[in-house]
Amino acid sequence: MQFNKEILSAVLRDMEADRADRARQYAARRDEIYAVLPRIKAIDHALSNTAAAVLHAALETGGDPMEAIERLRTQNLSLQDERRRLLLDAGYPADYLDEKPACEACGDAGYIGSAPCDCLKKRYAVRLTEELSTILPIADQNFESFRLDYYSARPDSRLGLSPREVMEENLRICREYAQTFGRNGKNLLLYGSTGLGKTFLSSCIAKVVSEQGFSVAYDTAIRIFASYESVKFGSPDSAEAAKRIRKYERADLLIVDDLGTEMATAFTISAFYGLMADRLMRRRAMIVNTNLLPADFEKRYSPAIASRLNGEFEQLRFFGEDIRMLRHRAAL
Repeated sequence: MQFNKEILSAVLRDMEADRADRARQYAARRDEIYAVLPRIKAIDHALSNTAAAVLHAALETGGDPMEAIERLRTQNLSLQDERRRLLLDAGYPADYLDEKPACEACGDAGYIGSAPCDCLKKRYAVRLTEELSTILPIADQNFESFRLDYYSARPDSRLGLSPREVMEENLRICREYAQTFGRNGKNLLLYGSTGLGKTFLSSCIAKVVSEQGFSVAYDTAIRIFASYESVKFGSPDSAEAAKRIRKYERADLLIVDDLGTEMATAFTISAFYGLMADRLMRRRAMIVNTNLLPADFEKRYSPAIASRLNGEFEQLRFFGEDIRMLRHRAAL
């Protein structure tokens, strides 16, 4: 899993803001207690000078400072007990003035040594999901809301299977793919006519994958290839297009929607081949949704692209009636 630098920076800024907020809350609690219980202020002052007192004791004795250190330790414990009693007697929790990190494991640093802490990973996953929700309706499109009753239970004469049976298997594969992402190392090709749930199931996968902390880039083939054209020919949008391209190339999962709706030119074919070949070489997963049939890939693109789409992707066929039309008729 690779961290997106922009999202990671935003998460670290949030963590720093939270630390500053907790520090302000602690300062407010301390000022409140010092005003109500001035003896605690004196105790805190004495406790803060313990280390200096120990060093002074060691220098005074000129020998083994252990006896002086033990006396100071006893005094320290006595002051802490008095402090707790004063807080409790005044109706405050004993730990009211303790500075506690939100995460005990890393002390709110976000890292344990050089390894990201679980608290950082969780925050990062939340950010990823929030970002993804701005381009995909993942709140509404999830595996639990996927409806198989839109697909006919009548067997197809050519396949011997009903659309519902096929979609039950597609749903199972997509759910398993999402749940095991990062370990399965697979690519998916979802193909079939429009309105059969390809984008919906892709969104379901994206939601689960992003919640696990993996980065997801989603876009239509038209916009992906337009981004490459913007950078190549220096359009006014080239800076933003370059940022999108970095996501397409570096995301843990890239979802290419509506492949085949773009204008196929020598440039778009070259861009598609380069993007796909690079991701396959780096073992970065892809999901491709298309209305094209696998037999059409070589005619529309190239033998090299067809070979990869047909050989490196698990193919899931979608067929049945257009769900959008079914919903429209049901609403009449």
